[in-house]
Amino acid sequence: MPETSPRTVLPLACTLGPEDGRDRLSRWEALHRTAVPAVHVADGELRVSYPGGPGVTEELRSLAAAEATCCAFVTWDVTEEAGRAVLTVRAPAGAPEAIGPIAVLFSAPA
Repeated sequence: MPETSPRTVLPLACTLGPEDGRDRLSRWEALHRTAVPAVHVADGELRVSYPGGPGVTEELRSLAAAEATCCAFVTWDVTEEAGRAVLTVRAPAGAPEAIGPIAVLFSAPA
């Protein structure tokens, strides 16, 4: 069986199927090639900030909306701050560890 990196493994509670998951991960990877993110994790919150650019905010909003349907155990918000597109993913109250599997997808330790 081929070895997988953390970015190719979906969070356990994710409801995407294997093919859908690969497609979604490909979209995230394409976004990261377009706009390299800065990632910060603390207290059950993941903040991923992308430099502004053509289509970056729109794709981030689209991805966050799609993730909210399959990974509804956390909240997904996209804002614009100082010319940057910012994704904030929050764990439910009392369960900060819920952010861990998602943070790994962004190569961030939880």
